[in-house]
Amino acid sequence: MQHQINNAGENRPEFEAMEKYCRGLGLDYGPGTNRLAPTVLCTDWYPHKGVDLVWNVVHENGRYPLPFSDNTFDFIFASHVLEDFELDQIQFVFDELLRMIKPGGYLVTIGPDMQNNRYPKWDERFTAESPEVIRGERQIGETVGNPSHRFDWGLDFCHKLKDNSKYKTEVVCEDTLPHNTVSIDFVIQKK
Repeated sequence: MQHQINNAGENRPEFEAMEKYCRGLGLDYGPGTNRLAPTVLCTDWYPHKGVDLVWNVVHENGRYPLPFSDNTFDFIFASHVLEDFELDQIQFVFDELLRMIKPGGYLVTIGPDMQNNRYPKWDERFTAESPEVIRGERQIGETVGNPSHRFDWGLDFCHKLKDNSKYKTEVVCEDTLPHNTVSIDFVIQKK
């Protein structure tokens, strides 16, 4: 099944660039309000409009695998969500997504390229010299990057997750998005 990836009419070139990996039965993991396509099952920890399943895989009381069988999906799409987990949780979440992908299927990730400074670091703050402060748009000390990010996401971290996974995978696509965007892509195929 091919999905019309248009995010409710919005032009999302980074989504469209990953469309070739998003075929068949898929899961959009943690999209917030940026759902991949209306024909793809959607799960998030928060009940945003359009979320099909509200589920929190990790929180203070433990780890809770998603309620899907092993090898269920042809692809899982995770855009700008994995960097929001704590460092001690991320490998579990990464492997949980891979658990649900069929052999030959894809884990498609898009995240902020903090490693190459295309996206502000999670703890970066505005200073007195920041143009936004000078223009009066921001205050000194406000966070520049997204404070929900927990660590500096980048290709090195993606490869570390892949290499430490209990599942065999192969990288099929990485860093192909235009560098005038703030995001990197990392696509692996489950063996």
